[in-house]
Amino acid sequence: MAIEQEFADLYWPTVDDFMQYLPGIDCGNCGYSSCTDYADALVNKTAEKACPECEGRIQELLLSITKFHVDPLPFNVMMEETKCEVIPINSPEEDSPLVVTCNFIETIKILVDLLISTRTKSYVLPTFTYGYSVDNAVHEKMFKALEIWKAIQDNGVEKMLNHRVMIIPGLAEKEKNNIRQLTRWAVEVGPVSGFLLPLYLETKKVR
Repeated sequence: MAIEQEFADLYWPTVDDFMQYLPGIDCGNCGYSSCTDYADALVNKTAEKACPECEGRIQELLLSITKFHVDPLPFNVMMEETKCEVIPINSPEEDSPLVVTCNFIETIKILVDLLISTRTKSYVLPTFTYGYSVDNAVHEKMFKALEIWKAIQDNGVEKMLNHRVMIIPGLAEKEKNNIRQLTRWAVEVGPVSGFLLPLYLETKKVR
């Protein structure tokens, strides 16, 4: 009997996730009768037109995110590590955001490709989680403040930036205070869905 392949949850945005970036006025100018219907089309990657009531950059990001392709991720590739070296995206500047995440190689590939494709300037800092993805690292208590502090120090991140603010994944929210206390950095909690990160960085809206 064939064994059914299991795939990891990549946390694709939900209707509610997309709704926070839509105007909620149900104008119908996008070709859908309501913003909820349009958000559903974004979730299912069937939306073809931009929301004309959204600001230009938000219009662009919404469609870019829904057109972003990611292959299903089998569980058997979990825990493949990448180096904990800061990754500059789209020629970031000293005021660009610092995005802290795990060191699971597939997470880094997806995140970097997404930020590049959406023209989002940022620094991505993988931190040592034994190759666990963020959700598994949090569950196994491997998303640690000490490892984040080490990665900041080892990469000389403080010399790259004119601020001391990091953004951690929404899935790691419960670690916020520990990270803030140990690193002495301000800690913002980003979206649970990493696919929303470009929108979050543009607007700082998050559920």
